Amino acid sequence: MKQNRCPYCGEYVQKNSLTCPKCFKEIPREPSSVSENVTKEGKKRSGNVPMMALLLAVVPAFVGLLGLGMIYLHPKESKGYWFLIAGLLLFLSSMSLLYIMRHSGLLSAVLLLAAIVILTLIYISAAVAAFLETMFGSAFKFLGL
Repeated sequence: MKQNRCPYCGEYVQKNSLTCPKCFKEIPREPSSVSENVTKEGKKRSGNVPMMALLLAVVPAFVGLLGLGMIYLHPKESKGYWFLIAGLLLFLSSMSLLYIMRHSGLLSAVLLLAAIVILTLIYISAAVAAFLETMFGSAFKFLGL
C-alpha cells in the first residue's frame, strides 16, 4: 500500500488512514473524483445521476408510476412518494373514465373524452416534472429559474 507522511509530525501513514498513528491528528484527505454539489437544503447531491434512477424515472411512467427515480435516489424524502400517489390517481382516473366512455352514449362520450384529455395532459406534465426532479433535483434548475 502507498504511504504518505503526516503533515503534523512527519510519521509515515497509510494512504487510506483517517488519523496519524503517532500524533492521532486527522489526516487531510484528497478530494474525491466524483463531484458533489450541495443543494439549497444543504443535502449533498452527486453530479451524475445513476442509470437506474433514470430508468425508474422514465419506464414505469407508462403505467402510472411516477417518482420512482426520486425514491431510488432519496428514499427518506417525501417528494417522490407524492409524485407516486399523484401519478397513480391521475392514471387510474383516466383509465376509469376511458372504461366508462366505452359504455356511454355519444354526448357523454364527448364530454368524458374532454376530461380524459385534460387528465392526460396533467399526467404528462407531472411525468416530465418527475423526470426533471430526478435529473436536476428541481424542475426550476432545468428552466434556469
